[in-house]
Amino acid sequence: MTGKNVAARIVKLEARRPRSKEILLVWRQPDADVKGAASAAKFAPGDRVICLEWFGDGPLPAPKWYRERLSSELGSLENEYLTRSLERVRDDRPRDPGFAELPPVAANRARELTDNDLLHITFGVAT
Repeated sequence: MTGKNVAARIVKLEARRPRSKEILLVWRQPDADVKGAASAAKFAPGDRVICLEWFGDGPLPAPKWYRERLSSELGSLENEYLTRSLERVRDDRPRDPGFAELPPVAANRARELTDNDLLHITFGVAT
């Protein structure tokens, strides 16, 4: 086997690897289509993908995978936009149809979920 063959096989294996503890953050313009924004990112069916609104000027940041608590890995500007996105959900804005269905979660179970789990429930893209 040549080096190219080995590298190609590694890429294929990595693509099949489940990312159960990781979350892909995709940014979109305010009120932009969730499916359209998510279609620009590379992910496999079943991956945990969230789509947040980018309220800043200029180009959107590239999609990025996060393993740890998302809010602790983001910069101050990104955390501000995360908070603003959460506030818009709190204000009962219409939910974009590109988001996944909200799963039923019992109140006692919700207390046990991680921040990333709760963000995925709120902003999760149907994959």
